[in-house]
Amino acid sequence: MTPPDGSVAELLGAQPVSCRLWPEQTEGPYHRPRHPERRDITEDRVGLALRIGLRLVDAQTAAPLAGVPVEVWHADHEGRYSGFAPFTPSPGEVVTSKSVPLEIVAPSETFLRGTQHTDDEGICDFETIYPGWYASRTVHIHAAAQLATGRAVTQLYFPDELTDQVFACPPYADRPPRDTTNATDSIFADDGRRTVMQLTGDAIDGLTGVLCVALERHTDPAKSVGPPRALD
Repeated sequence: MTPPDGSVAELLGAQPVSCRLWPEQTEGPYHRPRHPERRDITEDRVGLALRIGLRLVDAQTAAPLAGVPVEVWHADHEGRYSGFAPFTPSPGEVVTSKSVPLEIVAPSETFLRGTQHTDDEGICDFETIYPGWYASRTVHIHAAAQLATGRAVTQLYFPDELTDQVFACPPYADRPPRDTTNATDSIFADDGRRTVMQLTGDAIDGLTGVLCVALERHTDPAKSVGPPRALD
């Protein structure tokens, strides 16, 4: 287990009261069964430097969830996921597991995919680049946590105003304007506001995004007593 970056841990430690309940969202069509265990997932991808830090806590007790494997994966600045061919949907078509080819055409590619285990404080972090857009989706990062009671999947988002600033700069500016924002994304509409990253830095020198999320470890409704008050 790699200790989290000090600045990320400090940012996360300073915001326990802003912890938000983890919303279950679609895994999407571009997940792969194995992610390299590493902090830096950038490889050869170009784009704005982005460090993301996550803190996982138990929704019932607010206790840190230690030793939890956390996967992240996202598109590069051109909107492509490692291993998969680019896909252009028809006008109005949403990119889903049913609408895109699922064949892995480049099995050796692993860029922008990785796994880290949370430390004793429930924290893990990744070094990457700001994600690009692809048709019918707002900018996002996929995240999955493997708990003893099952796998929890969600997506991490960014403020639209910040994305506009990032996309006004190269290499993002070399592409056409995106067609979907948080306000018009069908998946973000399902509690995506809970996982909008809290960001510091800027669109020139790089960004650090952190988020504290609370997960329900018990699937039995009889054991659920509701989230602590600190949850948003």
